Amino acid sequence: MINSKNKLMNLLMTRGGALADKFTDMDAVIKKMQEVVAAKREQDPEFYAKYPINLETLADDQAIREVTDQWSLPDDYVYFLKHYVPESVTWSTDEYTNLEIYGAKDLLKGQWGYNYNPVTHEDIVDWPSSYVVSASDEGDPYCIDLSRGDTVIYTAAHGMGTWDFSVAYGNLEEFLHSVLVPRGFEEWDTSGDEPYEYYKVFLTGEGSDKKKTLLFIKKMFSCDFSQAKAYLEAAPLLVYKGLKHGAAKTGEQLKSIGAEYEVRKVSVDTRAISPSHVQMLPNALASSGCYSFLIKGDKNPLLRIFAHCLWSSPLLQ
Repeated sequence: MINSKNKLMNLLMTRGGALADKFTDMDAVIKKMQEVVAAKREQDPEFYAKYPINLETLADDQAIREVTDQWSLPDDYVYFLKHYVPESVTWSTDEYTNLEIYGAKDLLKGQWGYNYNPVTHEDIVDWPSSYVVSASDEGDPYCIDLSRGDTVIYTAAHGMGTWDFSVAYGNLEEFLHSVLVPRGFEEWDTSGDEPYEYYKVFLTGEGSDKKKTLLFIKKMFSCDFSQAKAYLEAAPLLVYKGLKHGAAKTGEQLKSIGAEYEVRKVSVDTRAISPSHVQMLPNALASSGCYSFLIKGDKNPLLRIFAHCLWSSPLLQ
């Protein structure tokens, strides 16, 4: 009996140690994120005394229960939510304009405007049902596909009329590390009239290794091999739409497997919007049905719907 108890205790300790080791990297990146937030406060203490930002590492049990009751989430993601508790924290880098990574208490509201319209209390039917929005950068969602059971991060550019998702990062930790990359020496100059730039990456052919290309399509679109073959036969196939960094990353993936691909730049020139268009925008909103894309929670709730409508309104076609 004593030996049995000892074996059980050893087994539990071994499993506990393995679990702790599993999240060591996650703990390390969250610690670095805390250090960045603390350094930001120190740079301008007077400002952040008025507008506090903070990053704690112990979530409220009730908040965790609410999200785990709502979804069956990967263990890695649940652990992250338990240890990432942001207060007014956003991330701005060369890649992200104003990225908000949701903690557990904000995760449900973070879905608003993507899979759910809180104004009409209706689901938004064109949203993939297995996608959970874990972060948003000025309306561009970063999602986990719950049907996979892992934490691969997908993203898509908002305001394009349809959601064309592609893999942004191989797992949650890679995504978190990306917010820690410091800005380059040249800051983005927002004072000029330069257009916003998006990129599209098209898979144009199977390349030197058809099997690897099919595996890429299968992973990208979460489909089976027969569907992947159909996608390949229909090439050129859009596999990424978004900002430059993501396009480069997708291009590198395709190059590494020997696939044929093409990168195209798409510009949204805000100078094309005339004062008459702005005056007519309220009518455009009503006629285009853009209200279903409304709301990103409590802060700047009209930004995402405004951007979407500039793309989809008949006035600007």
